[in-house]
Amino acid sequence: MYKKQRHRAESGAVTVFLVVIFASVFAFVSIFIDFARMAALQTKTEMLAHSASRSVLSSYDPQLVEQYGLFAFGDTDANYIMSKVLQDQMDISKRSDDIPLMNARLDSSTVELLRPLGTYEVFEQQIREEMKYKAPIDFSIEIINRFKPMSKVMKEASSTVDLLSKLQKLYDQREAKLDEMLEKQRAAALTVTEIAAFIPRSSASGGSNGAGATASSVAGEYADFAAKYNEDMLREPEERQYSYEIQMYQSMASGVFNSLGRSGQKSSERHAVLLPEAKKLLQEVIVINDQMKRTIEEAEQRPVLDGYNEVAAHEGLGNNETVAADDEIAAIRKQSGSLLLSAELLADLEGDIGQQEADFTSFYAGVGSFLGIESSVLSASISDSSLYSAVDSLDRSTGAYLRKYVDSGSSNVLEDNKRRLEQHRSSDQERKTIEHQAETALQDAKGLIGKISALKDKFKDAQKQFDELQTFYNDNLEFNQSLSSGEEALMGPGDDPADAGAEAMGGMDVFFGGLSLVLQSMTDAAFQGEYVVHYFPLLDISTLDELIGSEGSGAIDTIGDSFMPGKQEVEYILYGFHNPTGNIAAAYGEIFALRLAIRTMEGLLKNLNKGNPLLILAAALLYGIEHAVKDMLMLTKEGSIQLSDFMKVKLTYRDHLRIFLLMHGPSERRLSRMLGLIRMNTGVPVEQRATYLKGGVSISMPLWFLPGVARTLGASGALKGRVEGSRYYVDKQTDFSY
Repeated sequence: MYKKQRHRAESGAVTVFLVVIFASVFAFVSIFIDFARMAALQTKTEMLAHSASRSVLSSYDPQLVEQYGLFAFGDTDANYIMSKVLQDQMDISKRSDDIPLMNARLDSSTVELLRPLGTYEVFEQQIREEMKYKAPIDFSIEIINRFKPMSKVMKEASSTVDLLSKLQKLYDQREAKLDEMLEKQRAAALTVTEIAAFIPRSSASGGSNGAGATASSVAGEYADFAAKYNEDMLREPEERQYSYEIQMYQSMASGVFNSLGRSGQKSSERHAVLLPEAKKLLQEVIVINDQMKRTIEEAEQRPVLDGYNEVAAHEGLGNNETVAADDEIAAIRKQSGSLLLSAELLADLEGDIGQQEADFTSFYAGVGSFLGIESSVLSASISDSSLYSAVDSLDRSTGAYLRKYVDSGSSNVLEDNKRRLEQHRSSDQERKTIEHQAETALQDAKGLIGKISALKDKFKDAQKQFDELQTFYNDNLEFNQSLSSGEEALMGPGDDPADAGAEAMGGMDVFFGGLSLVLQSMTDAAFQGEYVVHYFPLLDISTLDELIGSEGSGAIDTIGDSFMPGKQEVEYILYGFHNPTGNIAAAYGEIFALRLAIRTMEGLLKNLNKGNPLLILAAALLYGIEHAVKDMLMLTKEGSIQLSDFMKVKLTYRDHLRIFLLMHGPSERRLSRMLGLIRMNTGVPVEQRATYLKGGVSISMPLWFLPGVARTLGASGALKGRVEGSRYYVDKQTDFSY
């Protein structure tokens, strides 16, 4: 009996032990089952979130893609697409699962659309993505390949025109000051002729010779006066016989002495003013001459030359031709030293001013000495021979000064200096003539451009569309909180040929600098420029041929549609004028400037035989202006022109605009103009169309085992997701953009 009970007790212990073990194993396994379900739900939720987000973004606006290669969310309800895709995926999962292990359900979903296409950063990024393969290839083949062979010769042409245009202005300033200096010396010297009028030269022994009272008259009549004066002095006053004759002589002599004194004083005062002014002008000449020297020295150290050098040195473009004329143009600059005045000449000019001062001082002292004998003459107390000697001395000193500074002849210092200066001015007259011709030709070019600009009020319908476009442009500027406004800075012809040439070459400096940056890495300027000419229409340039060649309003009526914004979008993007003709006139002006730069380079080479550097520049500019005008007209007729006489490749109107887009560089205003056009052409409010999605998904499932344990783990942070009651929730966020 006892043994039987003990057996039962042991059997119960084993059962309890097994129950405990089984319960522990069951709890352990059940927790892992729920953990496995949780992990599966995490993965599934993330996959569903990604899938739904991509589905939402697939609802992009097809018009933007087709017309402009841009992606932005359409006008469909994004929340509806998100929840619909998620719910459909959940339903499919439920139907496909043989055993519903998770039994998950969609709890909630959210969609936040961000980063509108109308913001600069987003728009620029999409342009880069769209053009990252097209732009480098097209731009290298169609632009860089054509201009690379000209890089060396254009570098030399740019440096030469830049130097000579600066030297021309300095040269003309210097020469004008030299002329003014000589004129002041001459004006001072001419004041002595007033004194000489009272000292008839080389006639001291004569009488008055009918020329009025002079020092010679005083000397010639003195003997008679002295005799009568001395006779009367021996008589009583009431018995004197020659009082009238004596009084007349004394009056005449006093008049001569007084006139000499006044003229001498006036001449002295003018010399005291004019000769120091001449000295000051000479010092300014020396300063300008030194400035010219520094300008010549600095000509080879221009930072902009790096762009030309980098383009010339770049390999792998498939075009190794070069225009081998750079050394010939560089030789022109080496001749620029001939425009400088020698230190010896400047020293001589300075010495001559000083000598003129000394000579006048000596002469004026002689005048003063002669005036000092007035009382002796009037009192007849000087000998006849002494008076003649004084007059003769005054005559000699006057003649010496006049021969040196007034009278024509080899002895004239001022004329000699003028001749010395004229030796380096031998080409000035021809240069001035050519410069005048260039100014006239430049006005012709400006007339062509002005004829286009003057028509801006003739196209009323086009102006209405431009006004609407300006509204969209301003809206985008305000949306981006941009302070930029207005039009782009323009490169067009000025009034001075040398300035126009220098500005045109400055544009080439910018262009080749831009090319060098593109060769290193495609820049935003290149990406945006290529994007513009790929996706926006430009003017049919043949329209201008009809416009320029017409005189009446008939042509304006027939070509009015060509001046609508939609027919000149590239030009509008480039320049930003909100009127029908402003952008076209600006483009035409820049074409002239570009052609002027290239044609001036040719002109330098074709006028090397002129010798004088400034004459070569003037002739080159005249050649450049005349041929640039011909190029402008040819472009309107044929749509393309030859790049250069030395490069037989065609450059179209479109190619010119691509060059200008690179030269102007990227700008916020340009982006706003593009976005304004896109909005006007598509009706899509780009400021409201998002390109970035931030999605949120929440999915839950019931916990099968020990929800309390899961809740505890969740509270401790060891569990991803959250537990509420007996359900486990997974929240996922996804970020996608076009």
